[in-house]
Amino acid sequence: MDSKLMTLKEVADYVKLDENDIGRMAQKGEIPAQKIARQWRFDRAAIDYWMASPEGRQVRDTFGASSNSAMQVVDQQLPPEATGIPEPITVSRVLSPQRVNMNLKGSDRDGVLRELVALVIDPKEQRLAKVLFHALKAREDLCSTCVNEGIAIPHSRNAIVGLVEQPILAYGRHQAGIDFGALDGAPVHHFFLLCAPNVREHLQLLARLARLLNSTGFRAKLTVAKRPADVITLIRNAEESIDQHP
Repeated sequence: MDSKLMTLKEVADYVKLDENDIGRMAQKGEIPAQKIARQWRFDRAAIDYWMASPEGRQVRDTFGASSNSAMQVVDQQLPPEATGIPEPITVSRVLSPQRVNMNLKGSDRDGVLRELVALVIDPKEQRLAKVLFHALKAREDLCSTCVNEGIAIPHSRNAIVGLVEQPILAYGRHQAGIDFGALDGAPVHHFFLLCAPNVREHLQLLARLARLLNSTGFRAKLTVAKRPADVITLIRNAEESIDQHP
């Protein structure tokens, strides 16, 4: 399954909606989107999940898009288990204090990726750690997972079947920031490593996390969080707000 960043025009053509409508939805957080160098960018995988969700269907119906044609695109790219309407998975539920590192030390991209992998895979499982590291590195070589200002969401192109039994999220913060391939060339300070056992949960978490990170207020609070518990509480409160005001 292809996973890449798309422009506003590419997304409008892809979901068969007007560019202005897509821009307004991105501004309101109604569609998974990130601002990179002041331009809206959309992760293809997150858009695929949004198109299959009730929210996405309602939006397309409201603006007159062909729901059937849009769903055919999704069906062609996602396996059967990913095209049904999944039960909600929250970011805060799959992130635990043990998987938060508030002081990453890596001096380059690969060093930070290895630190993040260590938060997810037991150090004794060297083979699995190598599998995940190389999958993350391959994804970054294809296209950087940097999203909003100073934030990246390292993840593989697809869910890695057999690596984990439940969806897992790890968070790391790098005080100085490192070059992680951001389009604007700015250093990246915040890293969310996503790892899921199947495509459905992979896309669901990616879309939900992208929506959280689209908030300037959320990003500002993330920067000043002092403890792992503070990060999880921040995410939980932000998710509750989203769920109350979809």
